[in-house]
Amino acid sequence: MIQKVVLLGALAAAAYKDYREQKVYVQEMLGVGMLGILLQIVYQSPALFDMLAGAAIGVGVLVLAWLTKESIGFGDGIAVVVSGIFLGFWKNLELILAALFLAGVAALLLLVIKKRGRKYRVAFLPFLAAAYLLQLL
Repeated sequence: MIQKVVLLGALAAAAYKDYREQKVYVQEMLGVGMLGILLQIVYQSPALFDMLAGAAIGVGVLVLAWLTKESIGFGDGIAVVVSGIFLGFWKNLELILAALFLAGVAALLLLVIKKRGRKYRVAFLPFLAAAYLLQLL
């Protein structure tokens, strides 16, 4: 339960900052990641391999951020690494797919209703936090 509260709080705080400032504070997310590793050691869940595989999804997002010259932000990738530490592979995969779905719906609405262009930037962490909240429900 502690892990869920910590991750939800961290994602909510980072989502707020991402929405308001279009910036993710990497140092804060790395601190939460270290706390996640400590909590996983104490509570032994998920298994080490599952935790590493979950974090690997975030590493994949970091590689995509590098390849796309940060069309996807590095901070978003760090946040997915941290969520992978807490959730493991399958739950993190569910989380990222749900967040991408929510972001896609929002982007479609922005295109159609608000007449925003393709290049309009949307903060991703609010969708990641919303997807995690849905996952908890």
